[in-house]
Amino acid sequence: MDEMFFESIVKNSPMAYAYHKIILNEAGTPCDYVFLDVNSAFEEMSGMKRENMIGKKVTEAMPNIQGDSFDWIKVYGKVALDGGMEEYERYSEVLDRWYRVYVYSPELYYFVVNFIDISKERKQVEERDQLMEILRERDLEFHFIIENLPFCLGMVQLDGTFLYINPSGQALYELEEATYYGQSVIPYWEESKEWIHFVEAVKVTGLIRDYEMNLKMPSGKVFWAIGIGMLFQYQGKVCILLAQYDITQRRQAEKALMESEEKFRSIFEYASECILIVQNSKIQINNPMFSNLLGYSKEELFDKPFLDLVHEEDRPKAKKVYYERLSGEEPEKKPQYRVVCKDGSIVWVEVNGVWAKWLDKPAIEYFLVDITEQKKVEDALRASEEKLRMIMGFSSDVTWIYNFDQLKLTYVSPSIFHFLGYHPEELMEMNPVELVPNEFRLKTKQILIQNIKEFMAHPEESNTYTIELQNIHMDGKRIWTEMSSKNRYNDKMEVEIVSSSRNIEERKYAQQEVLYLSYHDQLTGLYNRRYYEEELRRMDTKNNLPITMILADVNGLKLTNDAFGHMIGDLLLKRTVEIFHQNSRCGDIIARIGGDEFVFLLSRTSKEEAEEMISRMKTAMAKEKVENGILSVSFGSATKTMADQDIYYIFSEAENAMYQQKLKESISMRNQTIQIITDTLFHDNQEEETHNRRVSELCKELAIAMELGEDIIHHVTVAGFYHDIGKIGLDKHIISKMEPMTEEEWIQFRRHPEKGYQILKSSAEFAQAAQYVLSHHERMDGEGYPQGISGEDIPLPARILSVADAYDTMRNPRGYHKKWSQEDAVRELIKNAGTQFDEAVVRVFVDMVLRQSLEGVK
Repeated sequence: MDEMFFESIVKNSPMAYAYHKIILNEAGTPCDYVFLDVNSAFEEMSGMKRENMIGKKVTEAMPNIQGDSFDWIKVYGKVALDGGMEEYERYSEVLDRWYRVYVYSPELYYFVVNFIDISKERKQVEERDQLMEILRERDLEFHFIIENLPFCLGMVQLDGTFLYINPSGQALYELEEATYYGQSVIPYWEESKEWIHFVEAVKVTGLIRDYEMNLKMPSGKVFWAIGIGMLFQYQGKVCILLAQYDITQRRQAEKALMESEEKFRSIFEYASECILIVQNSKIQINNPMFSNLLGYSKEELFDKPFLDLVHEEDRPKAKKVYYERLSGEEPEKKPQYRVVCKDGSIVWVEVNGVWAKWLDKPAIEYFLVDITEQKKVEDALRASEEKLRMIMGFSSDVTWIYNFDQLKLTYVSPSIFHFLGYHPEELMEMNPVELVPNEFRLKTKQILIQNIKEFMAHPEESNTYTIELQNIHMDGKRIWTEMSSKNRYNDKMEVEIVSSSRNIEERKYAQQEVLYLSYHDQLTGLYNRRYYEEELRRMDTKNNLPITMILADVNGLKLTNDAFGHMIGDLLLKRTVEIFHQNSRCGDIIARIGGDEFVFLLSRTSKEEAEEMISRMKTAMAKEKVENGILSVSFGSATKTMADQDIYYIFSEAENAMYQQKLKESISMRNQTIQIITDTLFHDNQEEETHNRRVSELCKELAIAMELGEDIIHHVTVAGFYHDIGKIGLDKHIISKMEPMTEEEWIQFRRHPEKGYQILKSSAEFAQAAQYVLSHHERMDGEGYPQGISGEDIPLPARILSVADAYDTMRNPRGYHKKWSQEDAVRELIKNAGTQFDEAVVRVFVDMVLRQSLEGVK
């Protein structure tokens, strides 16, 4: 399973994902954190754009977060520093939403946040509580509802004896209808004392919500349930009205998420939805949720035709949608199908599919949600209009009933006030056409009439249909709405349209964002390779001749990233793009086709015009002053002048010209960048500069004394001067701090030889010295770093550099180190000769460089 697959899951998962780094103040206390990565669900649930978050502190992206009653920074900081995982449900005043949050730390100072928006769930709990109150007062009136509830509802005496339990409860407890009365609920609890605690809690408060319990059935099935208990008078007895929901899957998913060390794999393996990849119409991989749903093992599902699992009546529709998605079309959003389990039972699922690549070949990535219970609820609601109205009254969506024969609204749910600003009574006096903008009226009318005709011809068939349109708010604002409708006959045999309208503003915005990102580079805003390839095919016509292509490559970007970090490299790229725009024409196509490569597509443009454009850009870049870097770009161009010329050959010609230019410019540019890196390091710490100069001189004297030849003498002298250039990547306080380093700081410090090697090897002039810089902290006994090599495996010039560096550090200490006398420093070198230092190098250094014989040191 490749990483791109898991990244695709994270990107398309409905669970929000964000990756952060914690920021500490001088006291070491978390004071802020930085956004490093987010997925689309995070943008949707937070209401914020990705470009307004990535690379920014949370106090910049969300200035009001510190006024929130819950200290998010403190909680996240604790996980980032201490490790482990935390899970909680919290309300954010800043975003005005409830979230269930999972936070864990993959490494020190970093943490991952997964969360889901449970605002609707919280509201549903409130609606459920209100429904329970109504049921207690009007038991007989809602008996039908109770009998058809999708969750367990029972009446139990305080001693645990069942007086009543509804069919869902009988199924839950594996009871037969005729045998449940008088049985005790207590044996079903894993711990019988928990029943006593539950009863006491209900007796104290009269009503207890969200009580989690562990139950075990006669069949051996063990699961978790969440219960509501309420004291109630039933058949003249004081008892408990008990409602229970099976939350086993949720508990399992939570446990899996907490224990998982691989964030991408955990999302796949323990997602609440079913996830599978279908390629060539066959299942290539699926998560356990899908296996559990259908009762097949993972091995049985592998290479099984996906459409074979779909109910035969839904199979043509599923097949059509599959091939539409595969061809890149946009089929029906989230279609609903029946699928057949291994045991022959039927499950309803809602399907969200996206085009993806699996092993570099086209495939469809499916996210399936079990909506069987939802379908059962829909069937139950259809039997009673009054019950439908009661439930819809608490929904955030708007329910409408329009009498087509009388041409008027007969019902509007109370949520219309929050939806469009009208009270139900006001709207029922209006013509609903007034709520639809002119440009949507004709199409909406045609769809409604066509579906009514089909319904009247075949009233027994399902006729649910969906329309996306805009509605006009009372204040004049337009709102994107998804209206799901179904036709029916009322008791007077009049045709009614029953509709549910949902606000889809965020979805529409997200779709526009996805469309933009599919053709644009996120960092620079330029077109991406996909757009470039499509535009190239479109542009390659005779009418656009001459067509000129300019290839541009940013010089030294990797070196800048290695030295100063990717944020500085990104700033360099953005400034480069600004100059591209300032010196090109409005209709020119500019695309980023690689990390540091760009292409210009110029229709009806001669070679001379392109060269003038390149000249303007080079002139602008030469004047540009960029902190911690040099703005340098190599250009190459080629022109298609005849229709029979291959446009891809023109690209190759431009690329060759660009690479020839790059060979001329890159060496000088890399050397200049290395000089900038050195100047930056020494500017911040004068002691480092003087230390490096002294070490360079000592290396030179020692190499001359050992008669190593001019070439080696030169390279070891250069290595001495640049041996600490890798410290450019360290936090500045580590270099200059006056107390011993912490373990974390020491780990970071030990990386500077590798960092210096990466920087210096980029230039041929410093490539040999880079090898010596890499090894100057190795030891003869193999206990050094970063490679842990020993003895003769360490290059001799690196052993020279090691002795010179150690001697100067003892004689001219920096930071918290003490100063050694020359005699003590020599003693220390001799003491560690053969273990830390090369014994021969130490002897030459002491005898010939320091002009002091070994015998003079006692």
